[in-house]
Amino acid sequence: MTAALVLTGAPGAGKSSVLEALTTLLEIEGTAYGAIESEQLAWGSPWLQAGEWIPQLAAVLSLQHQAGRRLFLVAATTETGAELRGVVDAVDVEHVIVVCLSAAPDTVAARIARREPDSWPGKAALIAHARQLARSIPAIEGVDLVIDTGGRDPVAVAGEVRDALRVRGLLDLDR
Repeated sequence: MTAALVLTGAPGAGKSSVLEALTTLLEIEGTAYGAIESEQLAWGSPWLQAGEWIPQLAAVLSLQHQAGRRLFLVAATTETGAELRGVVDAVDVEHVIVVCLSAAPDTVAARIARREPDSWPGKAALIAHARQLARSIPAIEGVDLVIDTGGRDPVAVAGEVRDALRVRGLLDLDR
């Protein structure tokens, strides 16, 4: 069996922090996985649009699958239902759970303001866009579970995500 977690949410919702904490929890438990942050595929100037980075994601995950990996953890800011479906199709596994990390618009704005350098010319636009996405992404069709990250430690959120994977049998891929 092959499976994937697609972790989505607005910029600043906690995808990177929760993914990092989740990978640590899975390593402690001896669970094999492959993990990727899709933003790495879009990074550059100009920023690649979903139609450009999703095929790259499919190619990378295909190579990971050929290397023997069966569980994939993918963090992706999917802004529309079509983008989410594109990512789900790109992972090309038997079982997928889509978890949306959610936080209030002011929370995502504050997180981005803290992490991005003031010298970056795109900072203000990202903050404004993240505020909008904080409202819209949790409502995208295809999201299986929404988890509020506001005021929560990433390790606690990662534990909740891991439990959701376990309940759905996605951590027992050798059975």
